[in-house]
Amino acid sequence: MVKTIICSVGTSAAKKLGVKPNELLNWVNEKNSMEDAVECLFSTFRNLVSEDQNLKSSLSAEIHSLVRIGITNEDQIVLLSSNTNDGYCCALAVKKYLEYYWKGIGVLVKKIPGLQVYDAETFRKTGVVEFVKFILKQVESYDASNIILNPTGGYKALVPYTVLLGMLKGIKCDYIFEQSTTLLELPPLPLEFKRGQFEAYKPLFEEIDRESSISLEKWQNSVDYLERKWFDPLVEISSEGVTLSALGFLFWEEIRKPSALVPFLSRNAIADCFDNLALLDNCDPFRFLSRVAGSKLAFSQAEHLNMGNGLRWLKPGNTTDRYLVSIEDWRLLVWRAIREDQEGSKYSNKIKIDDPEADRRSYSPFIRMEFVN
Repeated sequence: MVKTIICSVGTSAAKKLGVKPNELLNWVNEKNSMEDAVECLFSTFRNLVSEDQNLKSSLSAEIHSLVRIGITNEDQIVLLSSNTNDGYCCALAVKKYLEYYWKGIGVLVKKIPGLQVYDAETFRKTGVVEFVKFILKQVESYDASNIILNPTGGYKALVPYTVLLGMLKGIKCDYIFEQSTTLLELPPLPLEFKRGQFEAYKPLFEEIDRESSISLEKWQNSVDYLERKWFDPLVEISSEGVTLSALGFLFWEEIRKPSALVPFLSRNAIADCFDNLALLDNCDPFRFLSRVAGSKLAFSQAEHLNMGNGLRWLKPGNTTDRYLVSIEDWRLLVWRAIREDQEGSKYSNKIKIDDPEADRRSYSPFIRMEFVN
């Protein structure tokens, strides 16, 4: 399966250069061009094949972790570098190495504005925010189920943001811990937050997002004093006004346009899965529902019949299992799970819900899927 791996990139590609880390920027700037600096840096590790000892002691942290992930020449690699010439040079050198040993692999290098170590305020207010924004754009462009976040290289301060983003978007994080040679995997975890508390101030956050900031006076007049502490991690407050922090932007994106749904099964669907679909070979209804809930593309590909009242029948593929579902905010409600070989090809006329709101009582309760299986 083709993977898209998004990596933060540091300067460990320069470890064989013989230049001290605090002198690397001057070394790059003294070259005739960025191309010359990249070629010179790449030459220090071009001939180092990706074997165990080289991975641990000679090659960069990004190459080490990508090899452990198991990349192929069909994968897409996105390298996120700092906004400094030394970090950008290292990212481009890593790109050349990947393209040299994995012919045909797709590699994109993106310089992130504000990502540097010289100004902590710029790093926090601009660098981390732009880092999160760019990853979110990548998640929208690719199937989230095929994305891996790799925060091994680059600034350690980005790791918690990357992990949290993976939790919110249902994306796996893989990284090499310190001097270890073992790839650590953080699977996509079910994470929820107090949406109601955030949505109560949705118009205010819409204005901040639209205008980039609001006045401190407006913020204080709009947000209850007792709730401001809850919002502290989500905003940046300065004499210029109130803006969204990196965490605030991430949470706002999740509220504004959630990309993942959470499956909830009716008592009828639970019985269908355990008493009927479980009898089929190679049928895993819970895995299928997780996949379509986590990806808009997977959901659209599985949509088989639109019943016109918010209800849809989903079809996994060339199989007999069918699922009657609807979407309610961030929930994927699963009403029934049936077998076409039992119900017949006209099952959608036989098993109908004419008024979901009126019929809901007879299907309740809807149980969150991880509490079912």
